[in-house]
Amino acid sequence: MQSSHAIIIAIACLLAGVVIGMVVIPVPDADPDDDAAMILLRLQSEISASLETLDTKLASAAYDLGSTGLDNKAARDILLEISSIHPAVIDSTTVSPEGIILAAEPFLHHDVEGVDVSDQKATQQILATHRPIMSGIIPVAEGGDASFISAPVFSRGGIASEPPGRFLGFTSIVFQPHLLIGEAAEPVVSGKPYSITVVDTDGRVLYDTDPEQIGLPLDDPVYTAYPVLVEFVTRVTKERQGQGSYIFRDQTKEAVWTTVSLHGTEWRVAVTRTL
Repeated sequence: MQSSHAIIIAIACLLAGVVIGMVVIPVPDADPDDDAAMILLRLQSEISASLETLDTKLASAAYDLGSTGLDNKAARDILLEISSIHPAVIDSTTVSPEGIILAAEPFLHHDVEGVDVSDQKATQQILATHRPIMSGIIPVAEGGDASFISAPVFSRGGIASEPPGRFLGFTSIVFQPHLLIGEAAEPVVSGKPYSITVVDTDGRVLYDTDPEQIGLPLDDPVYTAYPVLVEFVTRVTKERQGQGSYIFRDQTKEAVWTTVSLHGTEWRVAVTRTL
């Protein structure tokens, strides 16, 4: 009997752990599959899993690069493999301790090799701390705006004249957030009366069900014409979870949101319905 009680308590704790950190707001008399809170829970889980997959693969590549070095055929083979792990990935690179791109794969992006990226805030952070990071959306050497996840590379003794544990630089996966988020978001809301918006903590739209809004900053005229919307999104950027309503394009909308994060960089994920 005590064993049964222990199992029940353990299951209850696990279920509680799943929802800690997000707001669960049931829609009265709604089908559970259409519940905004349940959709939000699924989105948080799937977007987090996608980011963690990139991060885990990159960490493994960084470990292997510790034996091969950062700029040779073996290193390029590693970069080529991790550049193909998700359609959102633009390329994979290695960068020297001076902030110079040493190698980039696939071949399409060899032209970024030799580019100095030491002026990027995220690059300066990993070079100073030797810890993994995820950048915000920034202009990248490959062209356009994107994000990257980076992992430090330390020598593992397989490189001639390199003592184990020496910082060699770092490796990165450069990716487009809207493609990574969209892969998770589109199936979740298909056929349902909800839309998805993901913004960073500056209020820039990383993903939206309306593709014309992707990439827009909060101070874009599309949004500033609606002060209540700007006030609402400003609140979203400051609070990791919550619910509220706003007016956009003469429609009143209600939203519930939560947070997905990696290496301290946070995305706000919101599920919205027009009233």
